[in-house]
Amino acid sequence: MAASTKRRIFLNATWVVFCLAATVSVTVAASPASDGARPASDVNLRQHPTGGKTPVDVSVGLYVTNLVSVDETAESFEVGGYLTAMWNDPRLALPPGGTTDDRSKAKDTRAFRVEDIWTPPIEAANSISHKTNSYSLTVDRNGTVTYVERFDAVLSNLYALRKFPFDSQVLRFEFQPFLSAASAIQFAPQALPSTGISPDQHLETAAWRIQDLRYSAEKVTGGSTFAATREALFQIDIKRRSGFYVWKIILPLLMMAMIPAVVFWIDPREFDWLLKVPLTMLLSMVAFEFAVVRDLPRIGYITFLDAVFIASFVFCFVAILEITLVYVVQKGGRRALAVKIHSAGRWAYPVAYFGSGLCLAIGFLA
Repeated sequence: MAASTKRRIFLNATWVVFCLAATVSVTVAASPASDGARPASDVNLRQHPTGGKTPVDVSVGLYVTNLVSVDETAESFEVGGYLTAMWNDPRLALPPGGTTDDRSKAKDTRAFRVEDIWTPPIEAANSISHKTNSYSLTVDRNGTVTYVERFDAVLSNLYALRKFPFDSQVLRFEFQPFLSAASAIQFAPQALPSTGISPDQHLETAAWRIQDLRYSAEKVTGGSTFAATREALFQIDIKRRSGFYVWKIILPLLMMAMIPAVVFWIDPREFDWLLKVPLTMLLSMVAFEFAVVRDLPRIGYITFLDAVFIASFVFCFVAILEITLVYVVQKGGRRALAVKIHSAGRWAYPVAYFGSGLCLAIGFLA
């Protein structure tokens, strides 16, 4: 019995040693030989494709579908459209001959979410607010990534309003990397073919007409705070529809300014009636300016329309001075001279007024 017990113990020990050896061999076979043998699935696709060693070429495109508003007072504009970006990430390329769906034209195209892979950190440097309504992020078999988003945005913009209301403006989209080194990405010198302006009638506003969309890529300095970076610049050329201001403001203003010219056809002795006409028109123009000021840009320099208003006020004031002068001369017993001066205003007033308007147009609009 002692012999059988020893045999049983020996067999159990042998079985335990065999199990331990098998476990060790499986563990060694399953472990990677080195970090270089790590499978592709372990690559962090959210990091820069080259680790920041070389910049990634990014092509961008802008397709404008709606110009909502242009606010000169707030120095901003609101626009909607599609923004497209395209770059290549070799880590996402499929093996030669690989396919995902043999029954579809897009068999080699895969869809991702923005949090799944690296995307260029691009934003509008002059953005006030930006809303992404929807987006698409796809990759083809060669690793070419295409990002398309439908957006609505409000952007700040500087306006040159000296020629108002016969002015043209440039709306700027300044796309730059967000707190990223200049070596991270570089914008392509040409915009994507998707760049353009929608031909739909609702694109333009009642006050503005869109003329052209231009693109340029250049390096901009960051100053003392930020390093130099690259910028993709889209510029939309727009022209103001000035009909509203011509028919509703300028024409009525010219008519009010010309009414005082009738006093030069009235006898200088009618001082009371002579003085009532330009004074009434002067007060009318003040009230008219208060009525239309809400439709005028609030800026710190004089525009062409401001100059026309000022000229009209000045000529009404000059008419009042002329009437006063003629009355004083006539009271001094020199009626013939008073009549001569007063009669000269019949042609001098309108010629001087329209001549000053022509000089203003040359000075402001040329």
